[in-house]
Amino acid sequence: MELCATRSGLLAKGRRNLRSISALLILWLILLLVASMQAYAQGDASAATINIPVTAQLQLKPGRCVALHQGQVCYQRVQLEWRAARAGHYCLYQKSADQPLHCWQNVSAGEYVYAFASDTSVQLQLLDAQTQALIAQAELEVAWVYKANTRRKTQWRLF
Repeated sequence: MELCATRSGLLAKGRRNLRSISALLILWLILLLVASMQAYAQGDASAATINIPVTAQLQLKPGRCVALHQGQVCYQRVQLEWRAARAGHYCLYQKSADQPLHCWQNVSAGEYVYAFASDTSVQLQLLDAQTQALIAQAELEVAWVYKANTRRKTQWRLF
């Protein structure tokens, strides 16, 4: 009988602890919700003074250029399409190039046909023309059908 009383006492104590943990968790969630709502309201008030990052999509069709042999230059016309969250001035760059491939003014989407010619993969980047911030990027991959032959061919035979 004493064992049953001890067990029921432990169960009641466990239930009280579970209730207090649940109450603390609910209180924590409410505080988190209030804090996020305040941060959101303050963010709306100061949106005109700070730069909000723009998310964009940059797609390449096709995304891969295939050469016959490794090391050969691959030639491909690539259709590039991009879409940003808001209108702005954007420029398309080949990574580590100083001059843009193309620029757009006051638009939120654009297209460009890129005449690709290279033996290595290339990163294309969409930058904000005013801040030079990276908006989106995509890689144009170069692949090959046959790897380069690392073994030298001999020009003579013994037999």
